[in-house]
Amino acid sequence: MPTPEKNTTDSVLADHRRELILDALEKGGQCRVSDLAQQFSLSPMTVRRDLQVLEEQGRLRRVHGGAVLVDSEIDYPLRAREGQTQKQRIGRHAAELIRNGMVVYLDSGTTAMELARRIREGLPDVYHLSIVTHGINLAMELAGHPAYDVHLIGGELYRNGLATVGPVALAQVGQLHFDLFFMGARGIDLEAGWTNANQLETQLKHAAIERSRQVCAIADSTKWGQRGFVSIVPFERVSTWVCDDDLPHNARTAAEDAGIELLLAS
Repeated sequence: MPTPEKNTTDSVLADHRRELILDALEKGGQCRVSDLAQQFSLSPMTVRRDLQVLEEQGRLRRVHGGAVLVDSEIDYPLRAREGQTQKQRIGRHAAELIRNGMVVYLDSGTTAMELARRIREGLPDVYHLSIVTHGINLAMELAGHPAYDVHLIGGELYRNGLATVGPVALAQVGQLHFDLFFMGARGIDLEAGWTNANQLETQLKHAAIERSRQVCAIADSTKWGQRGFVSIVPFERVSTWVCDDDLPHNARTAAEDAGIELLLAS
């Protein structure tokens, strides 16, 4: 008969194994049972059981021969079309916070892309600017402005975010200092704070926050009351929040109570 200690150990090992499976899934967006079995030296039956448990937890969806991320991890092109007008307004308003000589970190994401597009147009009285990002498409967009320095963080490819993540990316961010971090989020509520859909990218957000003088959230009003898979930081941790003016009254009150400077883009 198994001892309580053995049951506890087995449970910890299983939890760790499933986190590794989720990490692999987050990097590629989808995984095959055979590939997971080979990568982690597991039997296909063990992988299938783990996928079943993770599906029951709402963390993935099983398909024939493997698994895919749950629907909360929407493909980038689909996210880019959602609320585009609001994101454009937020991007233009957020750009007004940038000052000459700053070192700015831009998160990946569709709202950050609108900010990058505004920066590419050129900012008044900003002649020297260093921009760091792990967003691959953001770096390509910003490359169109030759007067600003652009630094792309390297690392492993996170396909659904068109971004880099992982240990190499974390190490690079950990060596830098930023005046301002423009942070995106997949959800916002008072209990969970600012949340994200991808665990690996959330680690990078943490690192950028720790290296930044100021943190400015760029998130539209539809994110209020939503909750992503992973918590980034408590609600009150950001100093500024740029949002569209459809933000409900209770969210505005919550920001004021938390000491967050709320800037509404209309």
